Amino acid sequence: MSGGRIQLKKSNQTPKNDIFGRLGDFFVRIIQSIYNNCKFVCRVFRAMYYVSRGHGDMRRVDLWVEIDAAGLRAIPIVCLISFMIGLIIAFVGHMQLEMFGAEIYVAALVAISMVRIVGAIMTGIIMAGRTGASYAAEIGSMHANDEIDALKTMGISPMEFLVLPRVIALTITMPLLTIIADAVAILGGMCVAISIMNVSIAEYWQTTLDWINFKNFAVGVFHGWIFGWVIAITGCICGLRAERNAVGIGRATTRAVVMAIVGCVVATAILTLVFNWLGI
Repeated sequence: MSGGRIQLKKSNQTPKNDIFGRLGDFFVRIIQSIYNNCKFVCRVFRAMYYVSRGHGDMRRVDLWVEIDAAGLRAIPIVCLISFMIGLIIAFVGHMQLEMFGAEIYVAALVAISMVRIVGAIMTGIIMAGRTGASYAAEIGSMHANDEIDALKTMGISPMEFLVLPRVIALTITMPLLTIIADAVAILGGMCVAISIMNVSIAEYWQTTLDWINFKNFAVGVFHGWIFGWVIAITGCICGLRAERNAVGIGRATTRAVVMAIVGCVVATAILTLVFNWLGI
């Protein structure tokens, strides 16, 4: 008390952050996202069933257009990156195996690593940045311009008309692109072998064929097929959930690329554990 007046001290204390509340909200959002994504995948399968019965809204011309965009036009960039990866693996393997006089096994190193997993992963990353982002941007722009609402007004299912052609196209083309990437990477390794090592073309190809088996080849192609599903569905989901403005479309495109790459890596980890458990 001072001068007959009571001075009240102001409290400068701020409420403490509710850490457990934030963690709870975070896990709730994760569970909600997983539920919505699973629901979206179920809708894709349902649309695929309707189309297989001849009752869907998907047009064959759209499917061929998407196969051309996601398949044939992606071959040059896939070949370029795969060739460089084959060169790098062969060069690094040569530096290590040269100390033991086993340069010939560079062919086995390139063949096994590319055919079983590296070829599929590199192709998946390329397609996530190329095609997955394209799907998110295209569908996001249609969502911002009310074109998707117009399709619904006309009684056309966006799932069958927009999403399904893209999912089927990438599911078909990804295994084929994976095979092309494997072959081009082996060719890149051969260029290193015949240029800086005392290995002939015949010896390189014979060693490659001796170490490649159908099991490793099937595992790599299966990875590519799964990656095609992951990239296509991720791109379509991000596009349909984009905000109706330019900033929202940009964020959806970035989110599609990041989520697709993370999804491919997670799928690789899960498939690796499953294949090791099965002895494949």
